[in-house]
Amino acid sequence: MLIVLGGLPGVGKTTVARSVAGALGAAHLRVDAFEVALLRQGLVPTPAEVGAHGYDLALAAADTCLTAGTDVLVDAVFDVAAARRPFRDLAIRHGIPVHWVRLICTDRAEHRRRVEERPADLPGHVLPTWEQVRARRVDQWHDRHTVVDTAGGDPVVATLAAVRG
Repeated sequence: MLIVLGGLPGVGKTTVARSVAGALGAAHLRVDAFEVALLRQGLVPTPAEVGAHGYDLALAAADTCLTAGTDVLVDAVFDVAAARRPFRDLAIRHGIPVHWVRLICTDRAEHRRRVEERPADLPGHVLPTWEQVRARRVDQWHDRHTVVDTAGGDPVVATLAAVRG
């Protein structure tokens, strides 16, 4: 099984992903971690030049895990279809289901608080400002997906229900 968990920075993707992956025994592939590693190794000179490289590394890791029979949860913004398409194609190639989950936070004040107050948990990870998050453009998700609001209820329970359902 492949789970693709997307949403704007600060909605709670990584927090939900860790819990969901743990509950399912799935590999958790966090695109942020791949991007930070690219920068730390000097393979990409600046965050602005990371582009799709982190997604490409996560795709390769997901392919390796799926080939070994391990379920995978990929955690990233997935703001454009071009970032999502290769993961859909990967699931098709492996003949497995892909579960698309888009996290949102409908409480704007809470979303802003999370963005402004969260610490970077990866050495060298530069977190976006609230202004950068608000300016981010996200295209339409055309693949059938579940929307989970992290502003209320238990988003881990809702995400698990979506992928088990």
